[in-house]
Amino acid sequence: MSNSPNSDPELPSWTPLTRLAFRFAFCYFMLYAFCCGNVTVWEMIPRIGGIIEIWMAKPFWRTAQWLGPRLFHLHGISARLHVSGSGDRPLDWIALGLLFTVSVIATVIWTALDRKRTEYRTLHRWFRFALRLALAYAMLYYGLPKLLPQQMPPPSLAVLNEPVGNTSPMTMLWTLIGLSPVYEMICGAVEVCGGFLLIFRRTALLGALLTALSMSNVVLYNFCFDVSVKQYAAHLLLMALVLLAPDIGPLLSFLLHRPTSPHRIAMTPDTRLGRRIEALCIAVLLVLGVGGLILRYGEIYAQEQANLRNPPAITGQWHIDAAELAVNGTSTPQPYFAGDGLPITDIFFEPTGRANLRATDRVLWRARTRYNDAKHTLWIGWAGQGDVLYDVHWSDPSHLVLSPAAGGANNGYTLHLRKIPLPQHYPLLDRGSHLVNEWPFER
Repeated sequence: MSNSPNSDPELPSWTPLTRLAFRFAFCYFMLYAFCCGNVTVWEMIPRIGGIIEIWMAKPFWRTAQWLGPRLFHLHGISARLHVSGSGDRPLDWIALGLLFTVSVIATVIWTALDRKRTEYRTLHRWFRFALRLALAYAMLYYGLPKLLPQQMPPPSLAVLNEPVGNTSPMTMLWTLIGLSPVYEMICGAVEVCGGFLLIFRRTALLGALLTALSMSNVVLYNFCFDVSVKQYAAHLLLMALVLLAPDIGPLLSFLLHRPTSPHRIAMTPDTRLGRRIEALCIAVLLVLGVGGLILRYGEIYAQEQANLRNPPAITGQWHIDAAELAVNGTSTPQPYFAGDGLPITDIFFEPTGRANLRATDRVLWRARTRYNDAKHTLWIGWAGQGDVLYDVHWSDPSHLVLSPAAGGANNGYTLHLRKIPLPQHYPLLDRGSHLVNEWPFER
């Protein structure tokens, strides 16, 4: 299969339908990549990137929040913007509908103002280049924490001590993948390879193929196991398919053993200015994007490995015997509420430094923690209450009190916790894999 950039003959003018499809794809995917994606390209730029992302996305989110209660009859927490860890909130779907509508309107206006244009080859090449970098960053963003691995941690104490019938499909999937770090690392390696291959023009086609295959599996996982990133995963798959579209014909010819060559449209314009812009964008992605991700995930990985070697003293299941909320200097009994308004009954501090908070409906809320044994402080960050810093007071090894730390961002709660004895061994963790089995090991 020849890959000579000069082997393609001059392409004919585009059909009206092709021009229309390109205009819409350009408007839609560029808006998504720069405004409303789960991971936008702005995130790779330290400090100012987050500010740019917020301002570009604000028109969609504010309009979605205004339309929610008025047009879609949303109420309560669903009617306002909030951090939840889900990419499929009602407002997410409304914002996506707005983005689609804006793209359609922009396409109509573009078509009306640019009726004489017969092709967009140069813009198409730059569009594909921008899409490649956006998709590459997203694949690296999600692939690296699997490669280490940390996106799917080992089975948590909360799940190990919960009847399997009470487990949600997403938690079951997370537990299954986290049970085998090797499998998770292989999945991460595929995503990372796809991301790196997308960056460079000569390997972009292979990267798009690898990404499409990988994301097809992720999309199946998300839809079949109710993982709340369906919208975003589907868009990453669509981006990969858009990148593959011009080469579908040559790829089919290659598989059918017919002479063919890839379309040169996959490349950016082969001019001095074009090559310089391409090199600069790739350098920014590698240095700021990839470098920042490696530092971020490397730090988390190192901390979790240190915690596993020397688990914090607070590790285990702790039942909330009492919770008090300080209001105007007076403490009154008050349940410690989860994000959906139900009281938290138990906190599971994992050996890795993560945590799970169980509500009265037995739903788990994921959190991150940092326990400082020397200062006797505990930081908890989770969607229900935000970042909270506590002073830890031990009554004895089985009882402790978490009180709001002076000078820390806190919610005013004082929690009285009692440790629940847990088993020391679990067959799910101890069994491992065996090449020779006399009987199927099922229990």
